[in-house]
Amino acid sequence: EPINISDFEILAKEKLDKKAFDYYSSGADEEITLKENCNAFKRIFLKYRVLVDVSKRDLSTEILGHKISMPVIIAPTAFQKMANADGEVATAKAAGKAGNIMILSTLSNTSVEEVVKATSGPVWFQLYVFRDREITKELIKKAEAAGVKAIVLTVDAPLLGQRERDKRNKFNLPQGLEITNLSFVSKSNLIVKNDSGLAGYVTENLDPSLSWKDIDWLRSVTTLPIILKGIACKEDALLAVEYDIEGIVVSNHGGRQLDT
Repeated sequence: EPINISDFEILAKEKLDKKAFDYYSSGADEEITLKENCNAFKRIFLKYRVLVDVSKRDLSTEILGHKISMPVIIAPTAFQKMANADGEVATAKAAGKAGNIMILSTLSNTSVEEVVKATSGPVWFQLYVFRDREITKELIKKAEAAGVKAIVLTVDAPLLGQRERDKRNKFNLPQGLEITNLSFVSKSNLIVKNDSGLAGYVTENLDPSLSWKDIDWLRSVTTLPIILKGIACKEDALLAVEYDIEGIVVSNHGGRQLDT
């Protein structure tokens, strides 16, 4: 039985198809940033105090009006049905049971409607902006109608990082799986072009011209709180404040975008 995250990773490597495991676990280029992320986390040391009454302990906190059980929420991860037949629904149920927030990926294998219905907790929707803004607008409306509580705009993926393991594996979704939330515009399947199906999909569909001026456009099509995911420097954090952004996720995309 797994008792820590490393145990789960070992079991995943044994059980998952190699293409799926490599997709979940890989980083960009030589994966230097991926390794540094793990090493940096291990270098965090806590200063603790003793002889304090800890008979009652409470990790709960509040974020954007939501009371959650701990100051950790579930980041958006695409293609979860490659790991388990229940995919994002299983994660949503677990999030609700744990009293936490799930962020659902645009590129999920399960519809936003099913995910919101499956959990007793709040769902936030991670958004990629498509070249065709009407698609993006309809995607936001779809998420709002389903009952999501915030839009989490990914800002660090104007181009996809060069994920060498995906290129070697010629990564594509297994037969029977699709990007369910995009089926309404026939954008639910990856098309392999030379290397990775995901790389081809991103190049063909996502908008590399996205900039700060587009925040105003996004505000015009949703009333939900907007969170920027992928802030990695002080200057951009300050710009987010200038643009009245409700929250930021400090992230380098798990080392999957720019290496070093």
